[in-house]
Amino acid sequence: MKPGRAVAPAPAVPADQIPTALAAATQHVGDHYVREQPATGAETGLLRAAVPLATPVSPVDWLANMPADLRFYGATRDPAAGLKIAGIGEAAVEMWPAQAAPPTNTSPEQNGRWYAKVFDRLQARLAASSDGVRFYGGFRFAPQQAADVNWQPFGRARFIVPRFELVCAPHETWLALHFSPAEYQSGQARAIAQAFDPDTLRPHSWQAPLPAPVGRYEIPDYSRWEQGVATALDAFDAHRLDKVVLARKACFTFQQQLDPIHLLHRLLNATPDCFHFCFMPSPDLAFVGASPERLYRRRGQELLTEAIAGTRMRHVDPARDAALGAELQSHEKDQREHEWVRQGIREALTPLSATVQLDPEPTILKLARGQHLYSGCSATLKPQVGDAELMAALHPTAALGGYPTGPAGDCIAALETFDRGWYAGPVGWLARDQAEFAVAIRAGLVQPRKLSLFSGAGIVAGSTPEAEWDEIELKIRDFIKVLTTE
Repeated sequence: MKPGRAVAPAPAVPADQIPTALAAATQHVGDHYVREQPATGAETGLLRAAVPLATPVSPVDWLANMPADLRFYGATRDPAAGLKIAGIGEAAVEMWPAQAAPPTNTSPEQNGRWYAKVFDRLQARLAASSDGVRFYGGFRFAPQQAADVNWQPFGRARFIVPRFELVCAPHETWLALHFSPAEYQSGQARAIAQAFDPDTLRPHSWQAPLPAPVGRYEIPDYSRWEQGVATALDAFDAHRLDKVVLARKACFTFQQQLDPIHLLHRLLNATPDCFHFCFMPSPDLAFVGASPERLYRRRGQELLTEAIAGTRMRHVDPARDAALGAELQSHEKDQREHEWVRQGIREALTPLSATVQLDPEPTILKLARGQHLYSGCSATLKPQVGDAELMAALHPTAALGGYPTGPAGDCIAALETFDRGWYAGPVGWLARDQAEFAVAIRAGLVQPRKLSLFSGAGIVAGSTPEAEWDEIELKIRDFIKVLTTE
C-alpha cells in the first residue's frame, strides 16, 4: 500500500457534511502516512484525501463560484469516459522558467534531455505521493525559444497539483484535498479541509452576457502572410520541406473585463467531444481552449495517438455536411497533408515501440463545429520508454509543425513574428504510470480586456495564401461566435 493511500468513506457525503468528512479523510490519510513512512517535514511527496459527493456538481460552476483564486480545468474528449476535472489553488507547482533569450544552439538530443529532466522531477514527486495524485500542466510549443512577456508566467513548462480537486465521472463525483506531510504534521491540512465552503458547489448563474469585442488586429497582416507562404513554397520547390504549419494571431480588445471561466463555459456548450482546458498561472491570465486533437494517451506501455489533418466546416443541412466530408476525403491536397502527419507518427514511434498499428486509411472525424481527416494509431512501447521519449519524438507532430520536423520548426521560427507560447504545445496530465496530453489548438490567451486567438494552416505544395488565410479565418470566426451567441 502506498504511503497516504486513502480509503474512501461510504456512503457518499451530503453537501453540508463535506468539511467534516474531508477533515476526517485528511486525518486518516495523514495517520496512515506516519505509520508507513514517518514524516520529517522535508518530503517532496503529496498526500491526497478524497470523499465521494452525494450530489453531482458542475466543475465549471464551481470554478465560477471561486473567482478570486487560481483555477484549473480539464476534460477528456471521449464521451464514454466523460471525465471532467477542476482545480482550485495550488498544493504544488513545478515550473521551468521561460527563456529570456534563445540559446545559440539546440538539437533534438538537447530537447530530449530537457524533457527527461522535467518528467524525472515530476515522477520523483509522484513516486513519493498518495495514489491518485496527478500533475496538470503543459509545455511551450518551442521550449527552447525565448518567450514574450505575456507567456513568461507559463514558463517553458508548468505543472500543478491543485489544492482542491473536483473529479466528475459519469456516475460519481469526488472532492479531493492535496497537502504535504509538513502541512499534515502542523494541523494546517485539517484546518484547510474544515474551512471548505460547500456553498461554492452550488449551480452558478450564467445570465450575464460575455462582452463583445470592440477592436481587432492581426499578426501577421495579409501582406506578411503572403510573403511567408511564398517562402514556404520556395522551400518545397527546393526539396527542403514537404509541409509547414504557419499560424496567425488574431487579437480582440474589449471595454470590459473578459472572464476566462465564462468563456470556458461557452466553449463547453459549443464544442462537445473536444479536450477542454483552462490554465491560470495568475488570477488575471488564462490559456483556454477546446482541442479536437490528442497528442497521446499512455497506460503503462500501451499507447494511443492519432493523426488529424485536413479540415472542413460542418453544415446544418445533412446533405451539404456529407458533401463537405466527401470533398475532404477525396481532395488530393488534404490527403497529401494528412499523409505527412501519418508518416511522421510512424517514423517517431517505430524506434520506441515493439508494435505499431496505424489505421490503413484515414476516415472522417465529425465534431460539433468541424470535420477532419483522422487516422488512429496504437502502439506497445518498448520497456523503459516513457513520457520523455514520447514527448521528444511526437511533439510537434506534422499536423502542428510540419515535415520534416527540424526544418519545419526552423521555418516557423524564421517566418512567424509572434510567440506561439503554449499554443500548439502539449497540455494534459501525468500520473505515476499513465498520462494523457492533447495538442493545445482552438485556443486563446485571455487577459483582462484582451483575447488573443491562435490558429494555423498546413502549407504544402499547391497551397495558396488566399485559401489558407480563409481557412484560418473560418476557425477564428467559429471561436468568436462563442462570445456573441447565447
